[in-house]
Amino acid sequence: MTTRVQQLRGVPDAPPPAPVALRPPRRRRSKLLVLLGVLLCALSAAGIVWVFRATDEAVAAVGVARPVRYGEVITAEALREVQVRPDPGVRPLRWERRFDVVGRTSPTDLQPGEIVTPDAVTDSVAVPGAGQQLIGVPVKPGQLPAAPLQPRQPILLVPAGVVGTTAEAWPPVRGAVISVSDRDATSTQVIDVVVPEANGVQLASRASAGGVAIVVLPKDR
Repeated sequence: MTTRVQQLRGVPDAPPPAPVALRPPRRRRSKLLVLLGVLLCALSAAGIVWVFRATDEAVAAVGVARPVRYGEVITAEALREVQVRPDPGVRPLRWERRFDVVGRTSPTDLQPGEIVTPDAVTDSVAVPGAGQQLIGVPVKPGQLPAAPLQPRQPILLVPAGVVGTTAEAWPPVRGAVISVSDRDATSTQVIDVVVPEANGVQLASRASAGGVAIVVLPKDR
């Protein structure tokens, strides 16, 4: 049995229509948003520059112009103005506060080129300290080593025999050097020494008679 498909009259044979490509919608950038982005970038750059300049700006600080030894009084002539840049590890004393240290006793050795810190104010030490006395020990060559004595040098004060006499026997006394004078015309120099309060009066009397000699001790003792 044969099946026939009768073609409909009036309907032409035509291929199906081709698909139409869809284009994505075009995004319109807002001019306001673009301008806002540019403005924010400019402000950020300006802020970075300002912070850099603010942290990099040098400040006037107190520097050391002349050597100042431990225990000496800090004078205005020993200080000078220096320009330093901020550093987290350094706390310089501002130049306008220089008179906070003038007239104070130096708590350490200060060398030219160094920066004075607030510790020179807050940690200033009194000489002599509590339980101590400050005495002057006049000595001639032979009563102390030839090597120069340094501030804070620990020493022993021991009996010294005066010419033509026998040295008085007394136990050595420990002390510390504060300052050393220059030798005078008789080759005598005076060593300022802090000693225990209990020994100060007797040692001063013995020293004035030339009966004290100095033995230098290591600094770690």
